[in-house]
Amino acid sequence: MRSNLVTGILLLVFSVIFWLGADAIPKSRLSGSVGADGLPKMLAITLGVLSIGFIAQTLLTARMAAAVVGRKREAKPMDYTRHLRAVGMIAIGAVYVAIVPYLGYILSIALLLLSVALYNGKRPSSGLLLFSALGSVVFYLLFVRVLDVPLPAGFWPSLMG
Repeated sequence: MRSNLVTGILLLVFSVIFWLGADAIPKSRLSGSVGADGLPKMLAITLGVLSIGFIAQTLLTARMAAAVVGRKREAKPMDYTRHLRAVGMIAIGAVYVAIVPYLGYILSIALLLLSVALYNGKRPSSGLLLFSALGSVVFYLLFVRVLDVPLPAGFWPSLMG
C-alpha cells in the first residue's frame, strides 16, 4: 500500500509539472477558442483527478485494513505479471511516439490500435484490421479535421510529389 501511495503522489506531482509545461506553450493570435495548450491541460487535469482518486482509494483501503482486528495475514508473494503487462503497454506507446513522425499519424495510430488489441489478447482477424483502419480514420478526422490539430503526415507527402 505504501508503494501505491508513493505512486499516487508522484503522479499528482507529475500532473502539476505537466500543467505548468502546457501553460508555457506560447499563445497565438491565430488559435481558436482552444489553443495549443488546451489538450495538454485537459490531460494534466485528468491525471491529477485520477491521482487524487488513487491516493484516496489507497488511504481508504489502508484504513479499512487497519480496522480489521485479530485477522492473521498470510504473506503473499508479489505478482509482477501485472507490472510487466504495464511495461509492455508503455513500450507500445514509446514505439508509437518514435514512429509517428516517420509513418505519419494515420498509419501510426492504426498500428497502435492493432498492437494494443493484439497485446491485450484479441485474436488476429479481418474485423480487427477493420477496427484499426476505421479507428485511425475516426481519430484523424477528429483531431486533424474537427479540432484542427496539426499532426505528422510522415513520409507520404514526399511520395506524392
